[in-house]
Amino acid sequence: MTQALAALAEKRIHAAGFTPTLVTGDGLLGHKDGADYDALVATCSVRSIPRSWLYQVREGGSITTALGGWMMASGLILLTVDVDGTATGKFTGDTIGYMLARPHERPPRGPLFQHPGSTRPTQGNPDIVKSWIGRFLAQLGAPTAELLTTEHSVILVDVATGSQAWTEPVGGGWTVHQHGPLRLWDQVEDATTAWKEAGEPDQSAFGMTVTDDAQTVWLGEPSGPSWQLPA
Repeated sequence: MTQALAALAEKRIHAAGFTPTLVTGDGLLGHKDGADYDALVATCSVRSIPRSWLYQVREGGSITTALGGWMMASGLILLTVDVDGTATGKFTGDTIGYMLARPHERPPRGPLFQHPGSTRPTQGNPDIVKSWIGRFLAQLGAPTAELLTTEHSVILVDVATGSQAWTEPVGGGWTVHQHGPLRLWDQVEDATTAWKEAGEPDQSAFGMTVTDDAQTVWLGEPSGPSWQLPA
């Protein structure tokens, strides 16, 4: 099916008078035979930048992609590749949504059984993670977790470790229950607190640095609050 659709696209593009090189394959691998490129533009979302993209873009070239995660709140970022093969750039502030690349998709998850775990009051209204910027922050804080919501609860689930966190209203506030080796709600609250202390900016205040060793999203400046992306 993929090959047939690509062939049809090629036929129609040529009929319109254009002759681009059309390659059917895994976009995360790029196309090394045509490198080096001045610019790479991805029309899917990724959880982290594939190494092949960095290697195939020339010094001073750009990578434009939607950086997302398992809470489905991506941000459009423009990265510039440096002479040493690293890349850095800022998010545009556009709330843009693309499908995740298939290898970056969430793992299958069975039925959810909520465990009480340890309990404490939350630091604020957990509904913040129902907003776009809130989900973006929660992804940074807990990049291996999925987000589920109900009318009265926010639920975080980490399939790999079995960790979970879920909130419920109690009196005039909210309580969070956390179970498993990861304290998912602690991680999310750390991210939202850093954002509040910075004045609650939009995504254009965030940037990213990509090296061979790490991929880091930061707030304000590279020296500011930061979060490591899954490699």
